Amino acid sequence: MLQVNQLQTYYGDSLILHDVSLEVEEDEVVCLLGRNGVGKTTFMKSVMGVVKSRHGSVNLDGEELNQAATSQRARAGIGYVPQGRGIFPYLTVYENLLMGFEPAPGQKI
Repeated sequence: MLQVNQLQTYYGDSLILHDVSLEVEEDEVVCLLGRNGVGKTTFMKSVMGVVKSRHGSVNLDGEELNQAATSQRARAGIGYVPQGRGIFPYLTVYENLLMGFEPAPGQKI
């Protein structure tokens, strides 16, 4: 389970995410929806560790990842595919999503 608890993220002195929390169970699909500029991308970048949060925690299966590098978070199973068509334009959405996924031995896709 992915647990994000009371995440606070800033750009400079500007508070972008204020106490955002989310739980995602295994095999659950979640969609973040909102208008431009409300913090969806910042939230995902904060969960991945691309943008550092000042407060809150990110846990995956009970393991705290606050100090983990982005690469460690990816190896743990957290992924982020940015918006845009320029990633691999000739692949399907599904194929693009699989580009950053390396299954564990015996794991199904």
